[in-house]
Amino acid sequence: MRRSWTDQILWGMVAIALAMAAALCVAGSIQSQAADTQNAREAYYEQLEREYIGRVWAFMEEQGYRNSGVMLSRVVDSDGQRSYKVLVHHGALEKQKEETQEELLRQIEDLGFQAADCDFTAQLLQ
Repeated sequence: MRRSWTDQILWGMVAIALAMAAALCVAGSIQSQAADTQNAREAYYEQLEREYIGRVWAFMEEQGYRNSGVMLSRVVDSDGQRSYKVLVHHGALEKQKEETQEELLRQIEDLGFQAADCDFTAQLLQ
C-alpha cells in the first residue's frame, strides 16, 4: 500500500506535536528543579537569620541590656546580594555615649553569618 502525500504530512505534524510536548515536559522539569533549589536556598537563609537574631539577643543580654528590641530586615537584589539591617532598641543603651553605642553596633554587625553575598548594618531604633 502506497502512502499519499497527505498521509506523510499528517504523520509529520504528529511527530512535530510529540516533539513539542516532550520539549515542554523537559522545560517544566527544569523549571521545577530551579524552583526547588530557590526554595531550599531561602529556607537555608531563613534558618541563618533566626540564629543571627538569637545571637544578637544573647549578646545584648550579656552586655546588660535585657529585653532588648531586635528587628532584622533584608533586601535581596536581583543578582542575589543580600543586605541586612538590624535595628536594636533599649532605653539604657540610648543613654550611653555615642562611642559606646557605635562599638556595640559594630559588634552586632560582626555577629552576622559569614556568607559572601551578605552585608550587615546595625542601627539604634530611635
